Amino acid sequence: MIRRGGSALLALVLADPAIAQRVDENAVREAEDGFGKSVGSESVGIYASGEVRGFSANDAGNARIEGLYFDRAGVITDVVVRGTTVRLGLTAFGYPFPAPTGIVDTDLRRAGVDPVLSLRLSSGEYLGADFVADAAIPISDSFGINLDLGLYDDEYVSGASAWFVSYGSVARWRPADGVELTGFFGRYDFGDEEQSPTLYTDGSFLPAKVERRLFYGQDWAEWSGHSQNYGGIAKASLGGWNLAAGLFNSRFTRDDYASLYFDGIDREGLGRLVVVSGEDQRAASTSGEVRVSRVFAAGATRHRLLVSARGRRKQSDYGGYHVADLGPATIGVPVPRPEPDRLYGALTKDRVRQTSLAIGYEMRWPGVGELNLGLTRTDYRKTIAQPGRAAERRRDKPWLWNVALAITPTDRLTFYGAVTRGLEESGTAPGNAANRNEALPALRTKQKEIGLRYAFPGGIRLVSALFDIRKPYFEIDSRDGVYRILGTVIHRGAEFSLSGEPLPGLDLVAGAVLLRPRVTGQAVDEERLGSKPIGRTGLLVDLNADYRLPGLAGASVDLRFLHEGKRIARADNSLDIPARTTIDIGARYRTALGRIPATFRLQIRNIANIYGWRVFGGGGFAPMQGRRVLASLTADF
Repeated sequence: MIRRGGSALLALVLADPAIAQRVDENAVREAEDGFGKSVGSESVGIYASGEVRGFSANDAGNARIEGLYFDRAGVITDVVVRGTTVRLGLTAFGYPFPAPTGIVDTDLRRAGVDPVLSLRLSSGEYLGADFVADAAIPISDSFGINLDLGLYDDEYVSGASAWFVSYGSVARWRPADGVELTGFFGRYDFGDEEQSPTLYTDGSFLPAKVERRLFYGQDWAEWSGHSQNYGGIAKASLGGWNLAAGLFNSRFTRDDYASLYFDGIDREGLGRLVVVSGEDQRAASTSGEVRVSRVFAAGATRHRLLVSARGRRKQSDYGGYHVADLGPATIGVPVPRPEPDRLYGALTKDRVRQTSLAIGYEMRWPGVGELNLGLTRTDYRKTIAQPGRAAERRRDKPWLWNVALAITPTDRLTFYGAVTRGLEESGTAPGNAANRNEALPALRTKQKEIGLRYAFPGGIRLVSALFDIRKPYFEIDSRDGVYRILGTVIHRGAEFSLSGEPLPGLDLVAGAVLLRPRVTGQAVDEERLGSKPIGRTGLLVDLNADYRLPGLAGASVDLRFLHEGKRIARADNSLDIPARTTIDIGARYRTALGRIPATFRLQIRNIANIYGWRVFGGGGFAPMQGRRVLASLTADF
């Protein structure tokens, strides 16, 4: 494995001018395993969404930018991102001080040896067109810059729509051998983002089927705002010393905010339509890490000592909502209601300050194994000031640690085991709770896992693991409607990945997770809460294949098979969402328009137009994506 920040990585990117090009981007061909990989606008893997082993990697503090700690408040716009990779188990051994679940690492775009202007025009989902331009400009042998722009007219399965304008830049400078400095800025502005309703039934049944692509929300209930990220990275390898440092700012602002839901829906689809709206909702975080390591050899072994300082300062302003009960309404039936006079109250001020000091040790013994140790002292402080109330302050100063051991009995086989302790942000209460949008306390989390990796002859790789993750469990309390800790959620499971090229021209990436999620505690014992948490599935299989057609240079076809087991849909476990399987098919044709490299891409997603429901925390429903056709043309000038 190449460790982030090493001179080997710099040599790799300098030797590969295709890094700057978009026409060759292909998530299936670039994925190392079936756990999660995104490249450009496409992704593969069971954890590609950022939900790893059933939990959010970002909430766990496991987001990284090129290997460095990052606290994300707003999504980084795709125009400056080359791709993301999910690291867990053995693939996370090169990442110091992980928390439970897995790491999601973001790679920024990079200029290659030659200047390239990449343009992509896409039909988008449901014919919501988008246009992306990326200029990768090597100013000199040691300095390069990417300038990026994206224009999006998004269409959603609910019939809602929105516009997005994305722009940003990545600059990299290598002032000396083994030293690289990176700066980036990325932002997207959005507006007229109509909000589709979330549906809550009044019993143990799914909502009546609604027509997809028929908007039945309210035109005046929209979002507008922006997401912005910027920062700087410094990496240096000087003799046996390595320095990696990053400082980042992330923000997400909703100047206008609205949330629609139908409450108490009966079997005929009749319920009450409620709109919760607000303004000036904001989350902003400044975060970063400085890490110094020393590498030395002792005989056949390689040792690495690490010292790290991490911190974040997050400010969230939310609340002051206006709640409008618009009366009885039937789901799936457009009935515009007049916009009410909305009066907004004062905002809740939520402030988090967290610092962490850590020391670590890594030992590698080629042909024998690897040992990773980490010890972290973190200081977490949270202050919540709600209007008309005295400020509440919370503080936690836990010791966190991680131990991981890998043993390599043969060149093809590696066994590993790991134990990790973490502290996790828990977000806010859902909109239908009595304490809606209230900030929740940080949680202490635990994870243990064992697994193996085996390389078959011919290049096929198998990775598998057994894991056990434990966290406090939040859900709406049936006694008073408050979203609070009602027990402990335990995720025990087994995950598998199979990847490689089993036949000439055929790239295969397959992942599967068997999950046994359970909730324990007083609420379960009193039968106020079921033993299975909402929204989890016991089985997820994601198989992706890309086949290069013999005799037709540049042409390939691809397939995605996604199976989701049934999901618990009510807190008392009295309702499931049925299992479903969706299939996507596609094709690529890599050619040249004159002297210009180009790729034509066609894809049909959910080809059978399977209908089903997604479920959210609190038991709300929304329809899943239907069949859609996407076509795109990418060219590198």
